[in-house]
Amino acid sequence: MKSFLRRVYLFLRARKCWRWPRRSDVLIFDASNQELLQKYLCPWNPEVLHLRGEQINILVLLASLFRKDRGSQAYIDCFIERVRPRLIVTFIDNYIGFYSVAIRHKNVKTIFVQNGIRGPEIFEQLDRARQSQYSLKVDYMLTFGSRIGIEYAKYLQGTVVPMGSIKNNMIPRCQAKRVGTIAFVSQYMNTDGFMWGGTYRTRQEFYEQADKLVLGFLVKYAKKHGKELFIIPCRAYCRDNTLDMETAYYNQLLGQSCYFSEWHWHGSSYESVDIAEVVVSIDSTLGYESASRGNKTAIFSIRTQILSAPGRNYGWPGVYRDEGPFWTNRPDPAIFERVLDHLFSMQEEQWRVLLDREGFSNIMAYDPDNSIFKSILRKELAPEPGVIH
Repeated sequence: MKSFLRRVYLFLRARKCWRWPRRSDVLIFDASNQELLQKYLCPWNPEVLHLRGEQINILVLLASLFRKDRGSQAYIDCFIERVRPRLIVTFIDNYIGFYSVAIRHKNVKTIFVQNGIRGPEIFEQLDRARQSQYSLKVDYMLTFGSRIGIEYAKYLQGTVVPMGSIKNNMIPRCQAKRVGTIAFVSQYMNTDGFMWGGTYRTRQEFYEQADKLVLGFLVKYAKKHGKELFIIPCRAYCRDNTLDMETAYYNQLLGQSCYFSEWHWHGSSYESVDIAEVVVSIDSTLGYESASRGNKTAIFSIRTQILSAPGRNYGWPGVYRDEGPFWTNRPDPAIFERVLDHLFSMQEEQWRVLLDREGFSNIMAYDPDNSIFKSILRKELAPEPGVIH
């Protein structure tokens, strides 16, 4: 009953589209962050399949009611059949339903673009889905790095293409550095708690413990060594009044006013990590992106040990030692200090050599202007012989 009422609610609040979907060579599967994909897909004028209840195509919905399969799968299949795409691209690699699309539509190529750091939860879902279905497939897995690609390939048929973060690759690197600055990457969420690793975690457990330990250390370190500390606001929450709530959260956590970098556009977070002399992250995607851009970055991935839950260690699912030259999984301020001292004493060229030596590109590759993605699009969407598009 609750599920039925939720569907009715979503239907009533959704925009209604009363025309059939356009025919297009490219379909964007889910509208989330579609603007990132549109930058590269716009030459093919892609159609968009909305999956979060923000828009419903009434004609497709009615047609789906007469199919053997019901529900979202029938709607998705009807939509695809109307668009008749050659290529389907999604930015939601953690939506398990996407991986049966290529099985049902054999003449269509599919691509996922990884959109965030992944933990064990998604692979547990993939394992369950694989056991209940004949197979799961996606033609191209555009992953952050080769290591996470190996994990995906255990469950999915398809080709792994490590290309880094599409958004990170898109934003040109800012060359100016503010010497003596430390930037902390916020992961703030306006939530009381959520399910993680099969266990409900309160905000205090998941965020406050780690934030207070790391930021408390950074305040003392900055004061001791004459450094300037600022916080990079969480990109997903720089709208409405959430920035005010984020500011209040950190001010209360530390018992003092904190300085935040300004947010102007979707590239502001990348400009902020580029400007800082040293960036500090707990386990955020932006922290890994920062290092891949060539910025000296400390990753204090301490949540696995604090919460006694897997999946938040440095470089997961790769197996790395608990302590390295720019990272630690141990919640130990003495190690934090050793890492920061090392990074501040290091020259940019030494940092690049260190990243190469530690094989960091296996965790997060970097492909400025997304040349890899563009080459795949050219290959898959080249004009078919004798066909005018």
